[in-house]
Amino acid sequence: MNNNEKLRQDKSKGLEMYFSPEIALKFAELEQNDKNFRVARIADRVLMKETKDFDNPIYVAELGGGAHPDRYHDFFDKLLTEPSGHIDWVDISPYMLDLAKKYIEDEKYKKRNEVISFIKSDILEYLDKLEDNKLDVAIMKYTIDHMENIEDLFRLLSSKLKPGGKLISTIGSMSPELKSYSTNARFLYNGESFPDDEVRILKDGDNFTVKFFKVSGDPNAGYLDGAETVKYFHSADKFREMADTFGFDIFLGDWKEFIDEEKQEGEKMDQGILVLTKK
Repeated sequence: MNNNEKLRQDKSKGLEMYFSPEIALKFAELEQNDKNFRVARIADRVLMKETKDFDNPIYVAELGGGAHPDRYHDFFDKLLTEPSGHIDWVDISPYMLDLAKKYIEDEKYKKRNEVISFIKSDILEYLDKLEDNKLDVAIMKYTIDHMENIEDLFRLLSSKLKPGGKLISTIGSMSPELKSYSTNARFLYNGESFPDDEVRILKDGDNFTVKFFKVSGDPNAGYLDGAETVKYFHSADKFREMADTFGFDIFLGDWKEFIDEEKQEGEKMDQGILVLTKK
């Protein structure tokens, strides 16, 4: 194995499911579920709040975008408002990007092709190559807990975001308590499952395996063959330490603490978010 092959293997470690076209397709279909739609709507509301005073055109990057640019309806409308903005849809998997292109072939979303570029890249590699002070907004939905090296992410964001620029990220869990399963998946601690009535306590940098159910919300339906991935735990204290080190104002908490009640539009689901603003 040469050095380039080893580097590619290291970057895709824990993400192997996204490099199978069959599993990527099944996973993208599995993401068409109520929880995923609701999380995307929450992210959309946060994006609109945080960019309401940004003048067009704005430059955006969705980091680890996956298969679904058929989300963020209000925010895409903003990007398409003249003078139109731009969004780089960044993902390390060519198969997820191919699916993303197909999802916006639908007539409802086709206009989004005017403001989107699909970029096959590792997140840190993409940011490293980007010119400084380029981004108005970086988005990470279901992605930041795939990042093992959180310090490198913060360091790069501190130079690639404009002053006043934002990172808006969903957070899988802000608690160190790892439950045995969620709506869509079972979690393995040190590679092993554990009883449903127990939890395991994670420390900063710990990783855990996620095995996705074949049917969202139905553990009894079994697992989607081959659909498992590795995630990393980063504590609230770690996020705040990194924000202080690299010059960000930070909000970390439930989205309902961040959005005005009258703009929540009846959505009461809990969802952790991280919002960084470059000073």
